[in-house]
Amino acid sequence: MPRLLSIALAAFGIAGLAWLAMPNGAGSRTDAVPRAVSPRPALAADEQANIDVFRRTSPSVVHITTLETQRDLFSLNVQQVPRGTGTGFVWDEQGHVVTNFHVIQGGSAARVTLADQSTHKATLVGAFPDRDLAVLKIDAPPGRLPPIAVGSSRDLIVGQRVYAIGNPFGLDQTLTTGIVSALNREI
Repeated sequence: MPRLLSIALAAFGIAGLAWLAMPNGAGSRTDAVPRAVSPRPALAADEQANIDVFRRTSPSVVHITTLETQRDLFSLNVQQVPRGTGTGFVWDEQGHVVTNFHVIQGGSAARVTLADQSTHKATLVGAFPDRDLAVLKIDAPPGRLPPIAVGSSRDLIVGQRVYAIGNPFGLDQTLTTGIVSALNREI
């Protein structure tokens, strides 16, 4: 077995030296020609509508980090550590933020990051676990709190286009499209 290992290592070493000896790296071609990049075609009407909805609404979308209190086993110091993340939206210029109850459930504190990347401590104002809703309050300048546009669900029609804009992981905002699949259902 040791002899087989020695042979394998020697073969690997020889192959590595051969690769390093090749001009311009392993198997690279010196006659490669860059390809032309095609321009993006004109946007379709539905794409333009999607982009418009995202541009108008995304400044109201926030990222939420919930925290929990933990005691360090060695130092016995108490500290807050991230527990979970989710998304929500600015309801009004007074700093009310609507999110899902499951986003803040079990946390001892929360932070809200606005679209401008400013972060603010949040306090829980109220929750309705049966409907998976929670309202937080942050103290931020009104100019940084663009409230989301509010519509009515009374005139929704099955088949109508809907959008979900979020920031659940704090990386960047996302947009998903879908359709109203049913009305008057309770889950």
